Amino acid sequence: MRNGPDSKQEDDWQMDASDKTAVIEREEDHVFPTARGVLSAAEIEALLRPNLDAPAVEVPEHVEPRPTPSFDVHELTSNPEQLERDRILGARLSRALGAGTGLKAAIVSSQSATIKREDMSGLLNGKSSAIACIGPSEADIRALICLPPLLADAIIARACGARGSTGRIGDGWSLSAIDCALLEQLLVPFGQALEPEWRLQSIETDVPYVSSLLPAHEVTVSEFSVEAPGLHTDLAVIQSPLDVHELFADRPEAPAVPITALVTARLASLSVPLSRITALKAGSTLLLGLPGDQPVELLSGDRDGEPAFEGRMGRKGNKMAIKITKRARTFKP
Repeated sequence: MRNGPDSKQEDDWQMDASDKTAVIEREEDHVFPTARGVLSAAEIEALLRPNLDAPAVEVPEHVEPRPTPSFDVHELTSNPEQLERDRILGARLSRALGAGTGLKAAIVSSQSATIKREDMSGLLNGKSSAIACIGPSEADIRALICLPPLLADAIIARACGARGSTGRIGDGWSLSAIDCALLEQLLVPFGQALEPEWRLQSIETDVPYVSSLLPAHEVTVSEFSVEAPGLHTDLAVIQSPLDVHELFADRPEAPAVPITALVTARLASLSVPLSRITALKAGSTLLLGLPGDQPVELLSGDRDGEPAFEGRMGRKGNKMAIKITKRARTFKP
């Protein structure tokens, strides 16, 4: 028969019958939602009745905290060739510092890393007061030597006859134009310490400016410790690992252009009265006032040029000639 509005459902009938027990349970009563879904019956059993025979977990007496990784630390280089170059460079810088400033300090390589050039500004800010720009010419800077305030101040103090420090280091301290000019004279040997043909071009204090001078995407930063009586500091050398000449290796070489140079031979110079000049005739003699073995000067240019060579007057074939005996000056290409 159909169940009417007042008819009881099967579940309700079993619950109301006095000779029957309510054995029907709803499925959702066993659901235990978790982060990964629903626990199984075995998992529920393991939670309610843990295994007491399982070995206890040993708790260490001291737990070493895990260091927090720093993303600002650059990867140190382990290139044996770079480490050997840094050791040699440290010895050269030590000799150059003693020769130029009189400050005898041990400069020893500590570490080296390769960074991006755009990260140089953040690395140098607040750490370097003087930066020596080194290269073959003013338009071609190959390396930077960064001096911290303690080292720059110690060099200036020693040059001025003071002991230790000038006493000026403090908040807002910076190098003056006179300080930079003095350091530029004292640190001249630093140029050849890196390469024989390199020279110290300038001393700069503007970090963003010097950060743009090295023509490379990545640079190698070599740090050195500086130890001297009463002085414990450091310095850094920044170089491009890529040779600048490799950037232009694919460009064709410009054709050689012939150049004509004017050379003037000067035997001697003398001053005589004008009346004697007008009285000269064939057979007259002018004494130059010089020994017979005096060398002849060759001037670069006209008669007002600078002496370039010295030589002896002679003859080759039926022509007069001068044999070069000495170079008087060095020509730069």
